Amino acid sequence: MRYLPNALSLLRIALIPVIFWLSLTHQHLAALVVFCVGALSDLLDGWVAQKFGLQSRFGSYLDPVADRLYILCLIPLLWHLGAISGTYTVLLITRFTIQLSAFPVLLWWLKKNFYAKPGWLSRSAMLIAFLILGMGLADQVAIERFDESSAAENIFDSTVEALTVIGCILEIWVLMKFIPRYWDIIRGRADTFE
Repeated sequence: MRYLPNALSLLRIALIPVIFWLSLTHQHLAALVVFCVGALSDLLDGWVAQKFGLQSRFGSYLDPVADRLYILCLIPLLWHLGAISGTYTVLLITRFTIQLSAFPVLLWWLKKNFYAKPGWLSRSAMLIAFLILGMGLADQVAIERFDESSAAENIFDSTVEALTVIGCILEIWVLMKFIPRYWDIIRGRADTFE
């Protein structure tokens, strides 16, 4: 039981190639279902860790890495499928690459411990990213299942576009907060990412 939160985080990473394979073999509904399982594992691992007092330093690093890898790997797939914009894709890849660089740079190279306590801004940006991914995968299902003249495709496209605008704003905002904090942690002036 004590390893369940970490197992859920690892499950999220293991689901990435499954979603890729399902999407590229045009099994979009199955890809959406597997994506939802991975997204729910993100909610569940944090809840289980807090509810049963199973938080660990390793888990506090693994969970955000798993989240970022999950989204970072799937965003280019959805861009390739034409479900999301290139601007959002570039902003998200930039942010996650910078954030993921903190782990090897701080832990292994500079030997600095740090804490990751995501605030409302970071959580909001992650929620939007998960929603955009889910809507992008659902859009592929709608394209496959509904007639082009139906309103379903327009609804998905409009929703994804609106979420993408919000996502772009949040990504820029998170980057503007993260980079100075990263620099402060490197210089020893702070020890927590928010």
